[in-house]
This record gives sequence, structure tokens and C-alpha cells, in this order.
Amino acid sequence: MFVLAYAFLTTYQAYYLLDKIGSTETDVPQQIFLGTLVQSVVLVAASLVGGKLSDRTGRRKIFVLTAATVYGLAMFAIAIASNFNGYLVGMANGGLGFGVYMAVDLALVADVLPDTENNAKNLGVMNIAGALPSSIAPAIAPVILAISSGSYGVLYAVAGICAIIGGAAILPVKRVR
Repeated sequence: MFVLAYAFLTTYQAYYLLDKIGSTETDVPQQIFLGTLVQSVVLVAASLVGGKLSDRTGRRKIFVLTAATVYGLAMFAIAIASNFNGYLVGMANGGLGFGVYMAVDLALVADVLPDTENNAKNLGVMNIAGALPSSIAPAIAPVILAISSGSYGVLYAVAGICAIIGGAAILPVKRVR
């Protein structure tokens, strides 16, 4: 669910910038570059800090849940943004949530794998699960857009809900070793 939220963002941000923000076609490539740059810089820093803090405290769930919530709220910020600066703020906050989530979620997965002899196979399944949302987001998003009369704000609000649900799904996970 978390990666589905990210897939909605990356797949439809050009249309969002054109239709919701009112950008010109010539501005969109540079705006996507700037949004990606802002998100990436924050993501790298957040993953380093979040991963270290999680390792130091030995806690995983609270970091994953908080990061997913931050990312979900970032999608809501993008959903209500009315200009490019609002979009950049959402992208920066998204980088914060995404960075911590990816660093700590991978550590959590490694912690809960039941059979250390098959970690590589099990992490491969996680990789497939992470790739699947990018394949289905382009099929789901047009339905959301059709139901919402083409509202990219609604699409990114749904993305925010997906991210938060993805984080909450971690709550029943128990360590096995």
C-alpha cells in the first residue's frame, strides 16, 4: 500500500502539475526534476538518520508507522497544494517519510524472517511485492480519476490513505528471532 501511494505520485505528477497546479508543458520537466531532487535529498538524509535511530533504539514498528503517516500527510499536502511551492513542500515531506520508511522497513523485514537459511529468497519476494504497485497504479488511478471527475487532489488523497494503511499494516507483525 505504501509503495502504491508512491507509484500514484510518480506516475501522475506531470498531469497533476499541468491540471491542478496550472504549469505549462515546457515547465513540467524542470518542475519534476526539482521535485525529485528535493525529495531525494531529504530521502537520503532521512534514511541515514532514521536507520541509525532505529538501530540504536532497537525499535522498528514506531519508525515505520510514523514514516508512513508522514508520507501519507505529504500526499495530502500535495493534494491540497495550489502552487508549485506547495508541491515542493509536499515532496520534501514525502522524502522524509519515504526515507525513514524504506530504511527501517527493510530492517524490520530482515528481523522477522523466520528462516535465516532462505533470507535471499524471502527478500526477493519482498522485491517483487515492491515492484507490483508500480504496475497496477496506472490501472487503478484512472478509475479514481473517473470517479472524482478528474481530481488529482482526490488521487493524492487516496495515495495518502494508502500510505497510512501501509504503515498501519505493520502493527500485527511480530519478531520471530
